[in-house]
Amino acid sequence: MRQVLVYFTAILIHELFHVFAAQVLFREEIDIALLPSGFSGRWKRFQPERWVQCVICSFGPVGNVFAAVVSKVFLPESQLKTDFVKANLFIGVFNLIPLYPMDGGSILLILLYNRVGTDKTLRVMKKLGFWLRILLLATGVYIMIGYKNPSLLLAIVSLPGTGNMRRTVKHLNLDSLIRRRERILKKRTYQVRDILVIKDVSLGEVMLLLDYDKYHIIHIADENLNILKEVTEQQVIDAILMHNVGKTLGEVFLPGQ
Repeated sequence: MRQVLVYFTAILIHELFHVFAAQVLFREEIDIALLPSGFSGRWKRFQPERWVQCVICSFGPVGNVFAAVVSKVFLPESQLKTDFVKANLFIGVFNLIPLYPMDGGSILLILLYNRVGTDKTLRVMKKLGFWLRILLLATGVYIMIGYKNPSLLLAIVSLPGTGNMRRTVKHLNLDSLIRRRERILKKRTYQVRDILVIKDVSLGEVMLLLDYDKYHIIHIADENLNILKEVTEQQVIDAILMHNVGKTLGEVFLPGQ
């Protein structure tokens, strides 16, 4: 029971440092919820700039390392101190593993998105995540059998899947597209890309098709590939802000057809 409380305290320190970085350093509001797999945070408004997100993600592990160092230096020697230092180091280092949705994985996702865009980011993160989970599960089983410590195995088993990854990339897309207007007006010229999309495709799916370094014209077509309407990415963004992302292009832009 004592070790459970120690680990819970280390996790709480981790999340408090995230909140500190978000709300005190950058004035960004986040919601922290307790889920069966652990704490989960999400932005109350649009995501902040990507470098800000990386800093906020890194503050959780930094907080754990800081707590471990302070405890090691100032607290008197005891088994509780040893357990507390180990718990903070474990939580801090574990969250730096580049496996989404941990902090290291979130930072890697943002950095990859900046360099290679949506599709390649999702492919790389899914493949990396698969092999990392296999490696960590094997390591967790070995530690549990050899050292009677199930902590790593339980941590890996309780991790959520990659379902939220597409949603995160979608938010990065939306954030990038919203901020793009400033870049276009500054550069005065910008590459344009045409996309043909069937009318029953959802707004959210369209967002995943948009490149971060091009402006898009979306051609909405029926099942016979007849062009029914053309809209710009700005119209898609406006529609997402007004409607549910599950709405189809036909429902939003072709009512009655």
